[in-house]
Formats: sequence, structure tokens, C-alpha cells
Amino acid sequence: MSLRLVVLLLVLARCGWAQPVDSRAELNIVQEALESLQAERRVMLRRLDAAERELKTVQETPKVAFAASLGGNGAQKTMSGNKDLIYRDVLTNVGGAYNAATGEFTAPIRGVYYIRFTANSPTDFTMSAVLYKNNNQIQLIAHEQPSGEGSDTASNGAALLLEKGDKLKMVLWHNTQIWDNSNHHSTFSGFLLFPLVDEPPMEFDAQLEMRTLKASMTQAQAENAELKDRLETAEKELKAIRNVPKVAFAASLGGNGLQKTTTGRRKLLYKEVLTNIGEAYNRETGEFTAPVRGVYYIRFTTNAPTDFTMSAVLYKNNNEIQLITHEQPSGEGSDTASNGAALLLEQGDKLSLYLWQNTQIWDNSNHHSTFSGFLLFPM
Repeated sequence: MSLRLVVLLLVLARCGWAQPVDSRAELNIVQEALESLQAERRVMLRRLDAAERELKTVQETPKVAFAASLGGNGAQKTMSGNKDLIYRDVLTNVGGAYNAATGEFTAPIRGVYYIRFTANSPTDFTMSAVLYKNNNQIQLIAHEQPSGEGSDTASNGAALLLEKGDKLKMVLWHNTQIWDNSNHHSTFSGFLLFPLVDEPPMEFDAQLEMRTLKASMTQAQAENAELKDRLETAEKELKAIRNVPKVAFAASLGGNGLQKTTTGRRKLLYKEVLTNIGEAYNRETGEFTAPVRGVYYIRFTTNAPTDFTMSAVLYKNNNEIQLITHEQPSGEGSDTASNGAALLLEQGDKLSLYLWQNTQIWDNSNHHSTFSGFLLFPM
């Protein structure tokens, strides 16, 4: 309570509300106290307006993230014109913007979205996967010419500015093929990075401001108390939003050579930690543990000589396969494959990468084979 208000209350207690006031000094004290209350109210109104508008923007921004794979059990090929690809095995669809029946993602609001896709196919025939916007604008492409026996993986991704209602889909070009099975080799995913919504200018209502300034002192006190409660509530909620944990990690296998297993699968330990904000990755166990329920973007890259089968398989809680990179032998040389998706994880869920039986992976101090991820938003 301000000093002026204390003085005012003492004066009113001495004079009484119903008694006539015969002192100009006492009238001035009352007038100054009323003006102080009104000024305090205007300051709180401005702060409340700014806090509530920011809070409304945060609350009304939809959470959008999807990841899906072609699924099935074999190759899809077209010899007569282009063919829309339908990614029916949905891994994540927060916000419901992806339609598994049509294979289309529809932007719910204007904003910048990160879109990514991975394509796998045998190398005996041309492979393709082409991202179209609104059925006719090519945005990104993965395209591989035949290279003999074996299989190959290619991926592409970018941050795209989409208008509300823009549609994205994947297309298989004429005389090309793509392959997938239940292990999610060929995927299509994306998420909203941030909205771009223009706010209308705030209009100043002079008459409303004048009526507010002429309100009685008793009413001003009551309104100030209510505004203070709303202000504290809004600022407390904003503080909670701003205090969402920052989680990001990146690590590589490191070492100086090959890891191979011929008897059962083997957990991969990515010991060379490049980033570990939030300390959610454990280099001793090779596990990432989700600190909160939310949508995380997870990605890994695998490198190995092409004389033996290569693999890296992402497991959740040691038994649920989420993503995979897998390459058949293709002769001399080396190859690199990668995969990634936005995944909805519960608090305490653990992610780790495994080397499957009769496969290999390679790395050295230059970080060819990596495992990384970050929290997009909590749920």
C-alpha cells in the first residue's frame, strides 16, 4: 500500500465519509491519492495487456509434429507416370495435420516448418522421392541412379515457409521405385518451428480511458486488487512456460575403426559427446532419457565399409523399434545412411541405438557415425 493511500485512509477515518470537509489541504490529499491509484492502475493495465497478449499467442499456437513411414513389405514402383506416396504407418501426429489416407500434410497456420524425408530402395533400379507443395511446386528431392546390387538410402530436409492451408505430399516419379517394411526405412516427417501471424495494431480508446480515470476511489481499489491477481497469474504462467527445460544432445561413436557383431544384437555406446545440454544423454550407457513428456526430434547417421552389411537401429525402452538405417553389401568403398523423426516420448522413456546381428558400423575421431536429438516442445 502506498504512503499516499495510508495518509488518505487516516484522513477519511478522522473526518468520516459523511462529514463535510472544510480543509483544502485534506481535499488535495484525497485528490492526489485518487490520482496515484489511477496511475497505478494504468501501469498495471499496460503490463497486464502485454502479458495476456503474449500468453494468448503462446496458448493459441498449435503444437504440430508428424512422422510416418510407407510401411508395407516391399518395393513400390511406377512405370507409367508419377504416383502419390501414402505413408500409412503413423509414428507421430500431434495436431492431426497429417492425413494417413491421402499422404498429405496440411499447414494449420502460416509459419516456418521443418520438413524431412528418407528414401530406401534396392540399387538395381532408379530410386526417387519428391516433395511437392500444393500438387505442382517441387520443394525437395531424393534421387539415386542404379548402381548394381545392394540397397541405398537417401534423405533431404529443409525449413519451409508455408501459408495456412498449404499442402505437402511425397511423389514417386515415373520409372522409379522406393522400398519399405515395418522397420520404417522410408519416412516422411515434419514439425512447426514457429508461427508467422501478423497482429492487428492496438487501437487506443480515449473515451474508455477517460471513463476509467473518472472512476471512484473505492472502485479503483477493487479493480486494482483484481488486476493484481490476474497479473500475478499471467506472469506466473509465463514464467512456467519460459522455464521449460532446454534439452539437446549430440554424440559420436568415436574410436578408430570397425564395430561388428556376428552373434546377437549389440548396444552402441556413443562416447564422444559433442553437446549434452540438460544432461539427458548418458555416455556410459549410450541412452537418452526423456526428462519430460514431449515431442523430441531424434536423428542418427551411420557409416561403414560396403563389403559387409551395415546397420543402426533406434529402440525405445530396449524393445520398440522406432527407426532404422540398414545397407546391404555393395562391393568396395564405404557408405553413409541416416534417419530421423519427431517422436512423442513419455517422461523416463529411453532411446538407444543397436547394431543388429551380422552387421557392422564404423567411426573415427571425425564423427562419421552420430546420434543426436533435442526437445521441440513439452506436452
